[in-house]
Amino acid sequence: MFRRHHTEDPLADRIDDLRAAVFIGNDRERVEKLAEHLASDFVCISSQTVVEGAERLSEAFSRFRQDEQRPTTLRRTSAVDVPHAQFRYSWERTEGHEIAMEERSFGWMDTSGLVSRIVSFDGLVPAGSS
Repeated sequence: MFRRHHTEDPLADRIDDLRAAVFIGNDRERVEKLAEHLASDFVCISSQTVVEGAERLSEAFSRFRQDEQRPTTLRRTSAVDVPHAQFRYSWERTEGHEIAMEERSFGWMDTSGLVSRIVSFDGLVPAGSS
């Protein structure tokens, strides 16, 4: 399993910064920080929702910022594999001290290196697979 450490990979750093930014307490600062890493036409697709733009991504994580009894974190659990302008990595969401969800995400960058699309799948193995 990948352990977080200092990396010289700008895309991995960008992804880690995005995951941390959704928990910034101040609304304006959170959206500004997210926008630093996202293309203007950013779309995120998961089994729960489809969101467009930094503001909607911020809103999608609002429920996780509000439960102080079960603090939530998002942690990348693999290196970021980058073939050309596409990327993939795995990550987990913890709530309190328990892993609440494991996902695999795939994405695309625009020509300036900003994240333009992320598609996430629940679980590390497709449903029904053995």
